[in-house]
Amino acid sequence: MDDDQNSDLNKITSALKASAMLNQELKERIELALLGSNDGIWDWNILDNSVYFCPRWKEMLGFSDDELPNEVPSWTDRIHPDDVDETWADVYKNVNGETEYYENVHRLRHKNGNWVWILDRGKTQYDENGKAVRMLGTHTDITEEKKMQLKYAHQAQIIEQVHDSVISTDLDGIIVSWNKGSKTLLGYTSKEMQGKHLKTIYPEEDYEELDKNIAFLKQKGKRRTVVRLVKKSKEIIYAELSLSLLKDEKGKPIGMVGYAHDITERKKAEDELHEQQIVLQHQAHHDALTALPNRTLFHDRLEQAVEKAKRNKTLFALFFIDLDRFKQVNDSLGHSVGDNLLKVVTNRLKATIRREDTLARLGGDEFTIIMEDLSKAQDSSILAQKILEVLQQPIEVDKHTLYVSSSIGISLYPQDGTDASNLLKYADAAMYRAKEEGRNNFQFYSAEMTELALERLVMTTSMRQALKNEEFVIHYQPQMDAEANTLIGMEALVRWQHPTKGLLAPIHFLPLAEETGMIIELDHWVMRTAIKQVAAWYKEGLNPGVMSVNLSMKQLEHRDFIQLVQETVETYSIKPEWLKLEVTEGQVMQKPEEAIAKLGQINELGIGISVDDFGTGYSSLASLKRLPINTLKIDRSFVIDLPHDEEDAAIVKAIIALAKSLNLDLIAEGVETKVQKEFLLANDCKNIQGYYYSRPIPAEDIHTMLTKETA
Repeated sequence: MDDDQNSDLNKITSALKASAMLNQELKERIELALLGSNDGIWDWNILDNSVYFCPRWKEMLGFSDDELPNEVPSWTDRIHPDDVDETWADVYKNVNGETEYYENVHRLRHKNGNWVWILDRGKTQYDENGKAVRMLGTHTDITEEKKMQLKYAHQAQIIEQVHDSVISTDLDGIIVSWNKGSKTLLGYTSKEMQGKHLKTIYPEEDYEELDKNIAFLKQKGKRRTVVRLVKKSKEIIYAELSLSLLKDEKGKPIGMVGYAHDITERKKAEDELHEQQIVLQHQAHHDALTALPNRTLFHDRLEQAVEKAKRNKTLFALFFIDLDRFKQVNDSLGHSVGDNLLKVVTNRLKATIRREDTLARLGGDEFTIIMEDLSKAQDSSILAQKILEVLQQPIEVDKHTLYVSSSIGISLYPQDGTDASNLLKYADAAMYRAKEEGRNNFQFYSAEMTELALERLVMTTSMRQALKNEEFVIHYQPQMDAEANTLIGMEALVRWQHPTKGLLAPIHFLPLAEETGMIIELDHWVMRTAIKQVAAWYKEGLNPGVMSVNLSMKQLEHRDFIQLVQETVETYSIKPEWLKLEVTEGQVMQKPEEAIAKLGQINELGIGISVDDFGTGYSSLASLKRLPINTLKIDRSFVIDLPHDEEDAAIVKAIIALAKSLNLDLIAEGVETKVQKEFLLANDCKNIQGYYYSRPIPAEDIHTMLTKETA
C-alpha cells in the first residue's frame, strides 16, 4: 500500500473515530437530558431485533444496568397480560405508517413484583425504500399520576352514583356539576341545572339565609347546616347540608361543593318528638284537670316573682284560695261534678285576675295567685273582694245549681317576708284564719293589713248602700264675676252624709269610688241631681247661671254617656247653655284622642266644657287647640301663694294670656283673700271661685242667695 493510500486510510480512520466519539457524546447528552426528565430511552433495531435500554429505563423497573440484558424480552416479558395485545397493536400501527407517533400506556412488572404504569412514546424510522428499520422512544413512569387519576375517577364515579345530592358551583353559586343523587333527590336532570344559580332550588324566603351560608363558607372554608330545598315538583324538603370550598393546587378558592342529605322524615319525626316533649313538659308543670300551673311550676314562678321584686324594689301579693265546703260537693254529687265545678271556678278566676298575674292550682280545691307590681299593698284587697263576689255567683254543673264561696289568705312581699316558702306558709295561715272568721272572707297575714282591708271593704259596702239610701248630697260653690260682683254660676260638689261619721268630703271616698268603678254611678247621680236642681231654680224664676258638673274619664268612656246626658237634659227641660261639664287636664291627657272625640259630641249638644286644674296636667298646646273646650280653670295650687310667689304669678299670667289667645273663658279657683282677687282682676281674670266669696253650701242656702238677688 503506497503512501497515498495509507494517508487516505488514516484520514478515514480518524473521521470514523471522530464520528464515533461525537455519537457517543451525543448519546451521553441525550441520556443525561432524559435522566433529568426522569424518562428512560429505548432504541429498537427492527432489522435484527436488537434493542438498547438505557440505565434509567432499567432503574424504573428496579434493576441496575447490568442486571437486565438489552433484549426485547426484557420488555415484552414484563408487560401486564391485560395490556399486551393493545400495546403491540399500537406499535405495529406506527411501524406500518398508520400513525405519525407511537404512544401507549401499559403496565410493566417491577423487580419487586409490583406493576409500574408506563407512558410509552416512540417513532419509527424508515430507509430510502420506506422500510421500517428502527424505532426510538422513551418510557415515563406515570404510576403516581395514574394512581391519582384512578383515585379521582373512582371518586367521581362514587360521587356520581351516590344516592345523596352532590352539587358543585363556581364562587358565584352557578351550578357546575349535578350528580345522579341530585336528580333523585330534587327531580332535575344535570342538563336542566348546569349553568343555573343555586337559588333555583331554594324557597325565595330562604335566599337571605343562603347568602349568609355562602359568606360564612368563603370566610371559614366549610359550613354545616340544615336547609329547605324546593324539588322540581315544588315540594319542599329538609336537607342536612355540608358545604366545602374547592381550591386549586395553590390553595386559591375556585368553587364550592355541597353535599345534601334528605332529612325530611327525620325532621318530621324530630318535630313530632319535640311536640311530644312540649306536651310532656306541659303535663309535668300543669294541672291535668284545669291546665293551670301546678305546684312545681307555681313554686318556680313564686321564686321568680321574689327575685324580680328584689331587683326592681316592687311589691307583690300572694293569694291562697280555698273553696268552702268543696268536700261536700264531692261526697254528695260525686267527683265528676266536683271536677267540673273546679273547671268553672278556674275560668271565673282567670276572668277576674289581670293578664300578668299567675293563677295556679296546688291540688284539690286549693288555688294560688301571684299578683305582681302593686302600686300599694292595699290594692290586693280589691282583687280579693272581686274573687269573693265572683265565686258567690251560682254555678250550673251537670244540671245542678251549686253555690260555693271561698276563704282567701294573703301574704305580702316584702312586708311579711322575702322568702318564697315563708310567703306561701303565711298566705296559707291567713287563709285558715279566714276560715275561722266564718268563711267567705279574706284575711291578710298581718293583722294591721287585715284591719285596713276590712276598713276599705266596709267603706266600699257602705258606699254601695249609700247610693241606694240616697246618703250623698250636693253642695254648690258660687262662681262670681269679681268685677261686677255678680253670680255667674256654680259648681256642684258631692258630699257623703255618712250615718255615723257625719259629712265626709270627697277626699275620703272618691279615690275608692275610682278604684271600685262606683265613680260612674256616683257621677251619673251627681249630674242628674244638679241638672234637676238648676232646672227647678230657673223654673222658679231665679237666675243661678251656669251649673258646672265634674266629669270623670271613666264616666266619659262609658258607651251610653252621651245618650244619658242628652236624655237628662231633655227630661228636665234645661237649655244646654245652662250646663257646663268639667274634666281635669290630667285625665284628658291620659287618652287625648278618645277625650277629644267624646267632648266634641258633648259640645255639639250645646253644652259647655271646662278644663279643670289647668296647668297641672302637662298638656301640649297642640292638644289644647284640638280640644272642643270653652273655659280654662286655673288650679288652686297656682292661686294660693299669689301675689307673692313670683313663679306662680308668672304661670297665672301665662295661662291668662293663653286663654285670651285661644278665645277661651277663664276662671280661677281657690281664691281666698282680697289680694288674690285684686291680682287676678289686675291681670284681666275677673271670674273667681273660692272661699273669698263662699264655701260650697247646700241647695237651700244657694236658694236663699238667689232669692235675695232677685228681690
